[in-house]
Amino acid sequence: MKRKITRSYKLRIYPNFYKIEDVRYSSNRYKLFLQNFTNKLYYNSHIKHFSTAGMGGLANKAQHHAIGIIKAEREALKERENKKTSCPEIKFEIVPGNISKNKNTSFDYWVNVVSQWKNIVKIPAKSHSKLNDKLKAGWVLSEHCEVFKAKDEKWYVRVFVTKEVNFPEIKCQFLGVDVGIKHASTRSDNYLGPNLSKIIKEEKEKQKSRQKNKHKKKQFKTKIKQLLDKEVNRFLRRSKKLGTNAVVEHPKALSNLRSGKLQGWARSYFANRLADRALEEGIYVTYVNPAYTSITCSSCGKIDKESRVNQSKFICSSCKSEFNADINAAKNIALKGQERVKYLNNLLVKTPVKITF
Repeated sequence: MKRKITRSYKLRIYPNFYKIEDVRYSSNRYKLFLQNFTNKLYYNSHIKHFSTAGMGGLANKAQHHAIGIIKAEREALKERENKKTSCPEIKFEIVPGNISKNKNTSFDYWVNVVSQWKNIVKIPAKSHSKLNDKLKAGWVLSEHCEVFKAKDEKWYVRVFVTKEVNFPEIKCQFLGVDVGIKHASTRSDNYLGPNLSKIIKEEKEKQKSRQKNKHKKKQFKTKIKQLLDKEVNRFLRRSKKLGTNAVVEHPKALSNLRSGKLQGWARSYFANRLADRALEEGIYVTYVNPAYTSITCSSCGKIDKESRVNQSKFICSSCKSEFNADINAAKNIALKGQERVKYLNNLLVKTPVKITF
């Protein structure tokens, strides 16, 4: 079984003054059209689409975009057990366009943006190493793209690459991972990642300094995300080498969880990023409930709060087994992954299931 996956990349564009004015005007018009059609479709669920006669090419594309937004909203509503929601508010500024390879100048691509009255605005763009590496690896560049305004008030183009991959095969071994503050990631094979608390402390000190000097605040999440991305890649390389499934705590359960200085978004980001990247690598990912993983003995299964001596030490009150607390949690996550796969697949594997300790 194969599955199509899509990734997006941001490229710099190099428009002159007149072209950027065309893009700015078109983005404002597109935003108005998109909000208008989103409102109409949201409050008139019995109508599939509205006429765009005489409104220009942007209106037609905006309506197709609005249909996708409403469809996604209704799918999310089912997962939230039909809780009441308001009409989606459009806050982003984008213009849809097409991208084509350039052969005659120093720029790599031409971005063709359709303005309000069907005039084509051609803007040059340059590629970068990450996109080039993906294309060399067999990914296909889509002709569709979006010109958008970023937080730094500059304009970029978002391009999309696609690839068909085989659905991951379920294996007999499981490698669990736990995300924490003392160690960014801890694996069930006794790997302890770098200290995350130092980075958080350094970034908070920088924030205080910026605030004191009345400088604009910057998001300190970026550096944490970069470190977590490295840990995800390190985990996937190890999992691929050992031939294991990946087991991680469920991101939805983690999103509202806070443990000391570490916010739930960091754990949730790691879990989502791992699942996203594992699909490319052909590694099967299992989500498990994080409940009691930190106070359960991975040796005998005894659940006891008293066994968690401190942040880094775990001594079982029953069998007296002693572990690093984070490694014990990672092993429990791997064990939960094993039980979940057995339950979902009705003991699919006939060979003995192994946990990577």
